[in-house]
Amino acid sequence: MRRGRFHGLRFQRRIRVLPGVNLNVSLSGVGVSVGGRGFHAGMTARGQRYVSAGLPGTGFSVRQYSPVNSTLRLSFWPVAIALAVLAVLLAIATMR
Repeated sequence: MRRGRFHGLRFQRRIRVLPGVNLNVSLSGVGVSVGGRGFHAGMTARGQRYVSAGLPGTGFSVRQYSPVNSTLRLSFWPVAIALAVLAVLLAIATMR
């Protein structure tokens, strides 16, 4: 498929390989991600590496891509969000 042919058209399917390991199938190809709800890292079908953190069930998330030939580093915001998610999950677990 040529780039730019279907502007705005997206397809994405996540296939669970093992607990915490997913294959992500899209129109661009197949990527892989490792992690659970709230925080994961992966590589897109185009070879871009990323880390992602979010608040499960809210729709709020952030994804940071790493430059192509560099090591994957965590910046402040994904780590801060991941810690906030863990704090919320811990608070919910202690309320039960």
